[in-house]
Amino acid sequence: MLTLLRVGLGVFFVCTGIPKIADLGETAEFVTRSNILPAWCSMPLACTGVAMELVVAVCLIFRLAYRGAAAWLVIMTSVFLLLYAQAWARGLDLSCNCLGSTHAIDNYPLDTGIRLLLLGASLLLVWDSRRVDSSIWKNRKLDFSEV
Repeated sequence: MLTLLRVGLGVFFVCTGIPKIADLGETAEFVTRSNILPAWCSMPLACTGVAMELVVAVCLIFRLAYRGAAAWLVIMTSVFLLLYAQAWARGLDLSCNCLGSTHAIDNYPLDTGIRLLLLGASLLLVWDSRRVDSSIWKNRKLDFSEV
């Protein structure tokens, strides 16, 4: 079940990240409309966010650096949730660039709940990454003491 969640989240972030590459301007506009950082920070932050999203997605799908990818997933989801929640609390009108379509956010409580579920799934993956050996490389100890 956790494997399905890990691969599913990886595919989800690939599907949301690839369209953002084609329209980095819209992602940068989302950051600008949040009114937290100066406008000149928007494009570098958008590029960094999309790159992180795709790297984490690939790592989750192929279980590469699983522990680190799960931790970054929690960080990314938390930062986005905080960005989103502060815009809601300040009464800003935001639009979401999700799944390749830009749409105005009409129902903040529902969207916040969905993002909290995503954060919960991310925390579950962090727990999963810590309970099993997440390395794809098996460490071998070679004993040459009798040579």
